[in-house]
Amino acid sequence: MDDETLIYNLWRIRRTVLQMCHDRGYLVSQDELDQTLDQFKDTFGDKPSENKPARSHLNVLVAHNDDPTNTLVARFSDQEKIGVKEIKEYCKKMEDEHLTSTILIVQKGLTPMARDVVVNELENKKVQFQVFLESELLVNITEHN
Repeated sequence: MDDETLIYNLWRIRRTVLQMCHDRGYLVSQDELDQTLDQFKDTFGDKPSENKPARSHLNVLVAHNDDPTNTLVARFSDQEKIGVKEIKEYCKKMEDEHLTSTILIVQKGLTPMARDVVVNELENKKVQFQVFLESELLVNITEHN
């Protein structure tokens, strides 16, 4: 995929993630919600083939409106496919940062074993860990009939 198409897609995906956080009651500024493609390029760069931006530069950390200690992080993975090792690293980061909610945005999905870790092991830890494919976030389905 060429840089122009990829940067456009990353902008749309991040915008959808910010809207999702806002819809769930997390504090997201109107400026972030209204960020144009040009503003996105100015902030993050316009050459994803040169890691400008790297997907991990697009991460979002937000606090809940009703409880500022309830924080959510949306992490964009630089790796195409995520395995068990990466899931465990994300879980460690959640513990270290005292986070109870994570949204992981992946390019091509999880390995079957990584999916098992998310479904079986994380369920018992009272944390929210959701995984979305980038392609699922290109459009905010709550805005379309």
